[in-house]
Amino acid sequence: MRPELYLKVRAWMLANDPDAAEILQWSQQDLRPPENPQDLAHEVIWIILCAGRSAQAARTIEAKVRKALDAGTPVVEAFGYRAKAAAIERAWAERAQDFAAMQAVLATSNAEAFVQWCGSIPFVGDDTKYQLAKNFGIQTVKPDIHVCRLAGMPDKPRLPTRERFARCLALGLHLAQASGDSVASVDSLIWLACNKGVLRVTFDPHEIHFTPLVPKARSIYAAAGEGETQMPLDGMA
Repeated sequence: MRPELYLKVRAWMLANDPDAAEILQWSQQDLRPPENPQDLAHEVIWIILCAGRSAQAARTIEAKVRKALDAGTPVVEAFGYRAKAAAIERAWAERAQDFAAMQAVLATSNAEAFVQWCGSIPFVGDDTKYQLAKNFGIQTVKPDIHVCRLAGMPDKPRLPTRERFARCLALGLHLAQASGDSVASVDSLIWLACNKGVLRVTFDPHEIHFTPLVPKARSIYAAAGEGETQMPLDGMA
């Protein structure tokens, strides 16, 4: 992805999709470690739910999971994936221990060690550990399917995480240097554009298609039926 295209997509998204302004503000100003165990647990739960589904679907499930946790009812009744439900209950029950462990790793000022700590949390995977670390203030990218495609990597054969991450990070650094955005902002915006269908990638040959049409997908910040904003509006694996 060339810087010229990134800047074009960035400008269009900001003009046509409210999520774009919100995600840029978040990635530029609001990325920081959680200040208490509850916030940490909520972030971990969000990452667990994001794996393998769209942000919109995860947001709807998140609302149900939080309701179950608040009521003290089994999470599996709200989210039927038993292993992940158990991991969510663990994250909530052991939030104080996780918070203390997070603070200890942060005290080392070692970004790589912090990413690895994120990956040690049950059901935070090889890709989503980067997402969690980014949400906590590390300037990095998540090597998810969308960013991998933009970096020229097809879905199959799936390359090892280390290689996918290195190539996605190189793309993020290149676009950040050219645009003045942070690496986290670049990662967030191009992911959002793919989520909303504004950017699409094809292979043989590798081509990136920019479709400046008002997205039909709902906001990534609203659960289904809760405060959804219909387009024309905005356009976050």
